[in-house]
Amino acid sequence: MDNLKIEAEKEGQIILNYFKAKDYISAEVKAKKLIKKFPNFQAVYNLLGLCLQSQKKFLEAIKYYKIAINNNPNFFVAINNLGLTYHNMYDLKNAQHYYERAIEINPKFTHPISNLGNVKKELNNYEEAIKCYKLALSIDNKLYIVLHNLGMAYQALGKFEESKKYFETVLKNNPKFTRADRSLSMSLKYDINNPHLKSIENKIKDQSLNNFQKIELYFGLGKAYEDIKNYKKSFENYKLGNKIKRDTIKYQINDDVKLFENIKNSFSNINFQNLENVGNKSNKMIFILGMPRSGTTMVEQIIANHKNVYGAGELRDLTQIIKENFLVNDKIKFPEKLNIKDQNFFNNMGTKYLENLDRYDTNKNYITDKAPLNFKWIGLIKLILPKSKIIHCTRDPKDICLSLFKNFFEGELNFSYSLEEAGKYYKLYKDLMKFWKQLFPDFIYDISYEKLVENQEPESRKLLDFCNLDWDKNCLTFYKNKRGIVTASFAQARKPIYKNSVKSWQKYKGELLPLFNTLEK
Repeated sequence: MDNLKIEAEKEGQIILNYFKAKDYISAEVKAKKLIKKFPNFQAVYNLLGLCLQSQKKFLEAIKYYKIAINNNPNFFVAINNLGLTYHNMYDLKNAQHYYERAIEINPKFTHPISNLGNVKKELNNYEEAIKCYKLALSIDNKLYIVLHNLGMAYQALGKFEESKKYFETVLKNNPKFTRADRSLSMSLKYDINNPHLKSIENKIKDQSLNNFQKIELYFGLGKAYEDIKNYKKSFENYKLGNKIKRDTIKYQINDDVKLFENIKNSFSNINFQNLENVGNKSNKMIFILGMPRSGTTMVEQIIANHKNVYGAGELRDLTQIIKENFLVNDKIKFPEKLNIKDQNFFNNMGTKYLENLDRYDTNKNYITDKAPLNFKWIGLIKLILPKSKIIHCTRDPKDICLSLFKNFFEGELNFSYSLEEAGKYYKLYKDLMKFWKQLFPDFIYDISYEKLVENQEPESRKLLDFCNLDWDKNCLTFYKNKRGIVTASFAQARKPIYKNSVKSWQKYKGELLPLFNTLEK
């Protein structure tokens, strides 16, 4: 028996080596063979779950984690990994449940404590998130990712001095944790003598930095030089950071061209006049959408300061539901003709979306979802939640595309790392919005960033009127709202409206010819 155990552990180590080398497919194949050979070797079920999770095969990963946990209910590592898989699927309720279960079994295991903090943050419960991060750090004060996340939580709350303290602690103990350099740069207002500017200027010369570390530093330097009004150097650094990032991702603008054409083809075949019985008839939702960097955060802050509105931020629920129902070969594709006679299908999608929002502890009458890219799904919103309000934020495309280029985004904004691609994507968006507005002229309310900045109160009144909300003067002091803001606009949304961002592209106009040419084609 001991020999069999030694053999199983030896083969398990080989699988682990494949996993560490990120050869997840080979690791998966070998793990499945090992399970057939040694079905009682519990560790391999957890390892197989990790291999599948790393390939985004989440449902299959859940299956193997659950086998591991059924065989050993105290297997807290597998329980945490199961929570993480649900977290990856944006199932925050199950994620929280399994993190809490892992903590209950092993209160000193920092991974689920930190992960629970991340869930609390996504639920906009920043005070609880901060408690989780601090608890994890009380067990191990060298968890630099957790220290950084703690700084980010304070930054989202507008507590910039607190956030700086944690970013600086990370950098003092781990200078190559350059994510903290970029995060710190967003909390600082630089002058030429700022010690952090000197630090990142020196650090970028380090030949041992990997591409990810360089990207973070270049974006940090871009922000620093912008603060000191050296726009040429600022742009040079933004350009270097974007170039490295663009080279690391597999993005083709043509994939978006095909998606947008598919959307238009699918929804142009629907008679939207005969849909009285389709969709969930709740009027709870206010969708704030448009191009990223078009003012969606500011508009949400204004509306969320109303006494009857809860600002939920950028939600992934709609995209997640669409992926669950319309994913073909790992890409979203709507059928040529949506079967609108299947009323239950659309009703259930709308109901599921709303049920997901029960995770937020609010008794407000209305909830905002300000995921900008929801502009792609306006037709589906009309089918699943037809009583919703759609607010479409517009802004000078040159300001939008430059702002995209200046900000490093996690997630699906892969078009933002090239000015030409940002310009092409803007034109796709503009064309799709024209299509939606022809279909639903009364369903969509346009609000101009420039007009809102110039005439805050009149534009705010019109905005609330469209949402069927009575006037609330607190909407004028939106910057006093204590809710967490995790978008790139977190700093601006903490100040009264100012006009500096209007025509900000003019500071960089000598560098923006590729963008101008793309937009004018």
